[in-house]
Amino acid sequence: MPGTISTLDNSDSLYVLGETLRPLLTNAMGSPIEIFDTRGPADAGPPPHTHAWDEFYVVLEGELEVCLDGEEPQTLLKGSAVHIPAGTVHSYRNATDDTHFLTIVTKGNADKFFHDVAQNVEMSPPDIPEVVRVGANHGIDFI
Repeated sequence: MPGTISTLDNSDSLYVLGETLRPLLTNAMGSPIEIFDTRGPADAGPPPHTHAWDEFYVVLEGELEVCLDGEEPQTLLKGSAVHIPAGTVHSYRNATDDTHFLTIVTKGNADKFFHDVAQNVEMSPPDIPEVVRVGANHGIDFI
């Protein structure tokens, strides 16, 4: 079975909840995982939520504050990574300006959700009730 090569550029970037996500690999490209190059300013990030796929963050620059299952937030520094098992309530917040990390997910609806929000939800300021509604359509439950 042949592999998947991504040839996307910055024009493919999506703006979601204050962050820019550039899809590198997605299920739509035939990949069994999805990888997004994620960047955002301080304090950007999603509220607590859960979904049916595993998720990983790998910090490339800056600091990312991650909260799992209501525990005290942990700050991930450059070079750190975290695994969030499917079904785990989690959230994160960019702790520094221009935080840069990879978001990696197992087969799920992340790419479809990100595209739907970027194309159909007002983001300035974010229409949170609409984000919650769109999330429900893609198997994401915001807490």
